[in-house]
Amino acid sequence: MVVVMASIVCSVVKRPREEDHEPIRYGPRLEADEHRAKNLRLIYNSTDGECIAMLRMGRAAFFSLCNLFRDRGLVMDSTNASIEEQVAMFLYVVGHNQRFRVVHQSFRRSVEIVSRHFHQVLYAVGELRAELIKPPSGATHPKSWVVTDGTLI
Repeated sequence: MVVVMASIVCSVVKRPREEDHEPIRYGPRLEADEHRAKNLRLIYNSTDGECIAMLRMGRAAFFSLCNLFRDRGLVMDSTNASIEEQVAMFLYVVGHNQRFRVVHQSFRRSVEIVSRHFHQVLYAVGELRAELIKPPSGATHPKSWVVTDGTLI
């Protein structure tokens, strides 16, 4: 009995604890991280014209939209992607009519991650639909009326 108890105590003492070790890295991601950071810096530090060409939105509008999502808690920073990156992926998909497979190459994320972030931002836009999306009006602009033979059509 004493031998069994001693072996149990020794195995518990020798067992490594989870907090003593670093998390597992699954491969060399240094190149992908550098490419992703360069791509985001290009978006953040470019001119408004370049930002409009990439995201179909100016820098001020882009950052105010990101801050709106952040303030309302609709989109959260993940461990590897900021809100700005998530919104940029969403705008790239919507603005350029791109598939997730194309966006995953630009942002160096897996297709599943791009899809997940896209749907999170889409849900956030849906939550703000009353503020962001203006319903159509039934009024007709006076300049669109056509006059032929003195009668209004």
